[in-house]
Amino acid sequence: MEESLGVFRQVNTYHLDLDRFTSPTEDHYQYVPDWKGEEAYAFHIEAKGQIKLYSLASGALLETLPYALNQPNLQYGVQDFYILNEDSIFLNRRRAYKVYLIDSQFEIIRTLNFMPEDDEIDKNTGWPKSKDTFLPVWNRNRFFRKIGEEIFLTGAPNFDSRFADATYTKTLLNSYSLATKKIIPVLGYPERIQGKAWGEFFDMVFLDYSPEGDFFVISYAADEQAYVADRSMHVVHAFDAYPLDFKKVPPLSKKEVENNDAYRAHWQENNIFGPIHWDPYRNLIYRIMEEPNEDYIPNLLRDPIQRARNMVVMAFDPKQNYKKVAEMRLKKTAKGLFLDRCFVNEKGLNITYVDLENEDKLYFKTFLVE
Repeated sequence: MEESLGVFRQVNTYHLDLDRFTSPTEDHYQYVPDWKGEEAYAFHIEAKGQIKLYSLASGALLETLPYALNQPNLQYGVQDFYILNEDSIFLNRRRAYKVYLIDSQFEIIRTLNFMPEDDEIDKNTGWPKSKDTFLPVWNRNRFFRKIGEEIFLTGAPNFDSRFADATYTKTLLNSYSLATKKIIPVLGYPERIQGKAWGEFFDMVFLDYSPEGDFFVISYAADEQAYVADRSMHVVHAFDAYPLDFKKVPPLSKKEVENNDAYRAHWQENNIFGPIHWDPYRNLIYRIMEEPNEDYIPNLLRDPIQRARNMVVMAFDPKQNYKKVAEMRLKKTAKGLFLDRCFVNEKGLNITYVDLENEDKLYFKTFLVE
């Protein structure tokens, strides 16, 4: 038994009035603390080549950024985005292994190339020949941040995650020097999960960064521990970060590697750890875990609504040796469900809520630890 835990209390609700082009389950999204003086939330409408920003205060559409107009390099293949400020937006054309920096006029002012000059795409596999080359990717809670004169971003390693050798990659997080263009892989898997096969759903890593403390917090999908690391990725703290009645995630068995139905069942029928967030206002770490989804419908799992699970949200206090200080369970119902898309602001931890009876609105419910 754990000591008596504090509770999360809901203290606020934001809502966005989505236009007909914006889905509440867009894959590419970003909390923007300051967009022309307003706190905003942005979505990439990939099919239209647009970024839409909504006001958190009013819920109204603030601005649409039609970045693809008159830009041949940006008219197809752009997926991830990151708004640094009004005049600096990064766009990721993944399969070209290029990230473009555009200004407020949507002019390309810089291209970051992630395909080394001495590598090329293998025509038989469609992937780079070198195992050191990674696909830049930061959708669905993955990471992109400019820190000093470096870009830190998550990568999809050039390995088949169904096999154990994929756990020895170092390209989960990478730094790109804006001064020298040098790319350095900086993060791999901890030893405790190396040498085992986990599959594409459990090979994920999630991070957040504290500018004030210059440290990262790290959450691996298959690891019950969470980590605090410095900018060089030296772990300074590892701590247990799992809920009550937690059952460990097993690695893939031979059958699960070879059989698609068994592989999918392994994904759906186990706990899976998700995003981690640093709260600079309250000096807390939040971590999310999704519980097993035993009633899943196999042919509907591409739909984020259908694959949504009950979630456990936990808070940990670094001042108390990373002790867990609060835990809550968020259940999906016929009326609505929570998604693991969160952001922290002055008001608290904000968690996405989809009202299944009105998908023209998107909600963020705000929680504080008491």
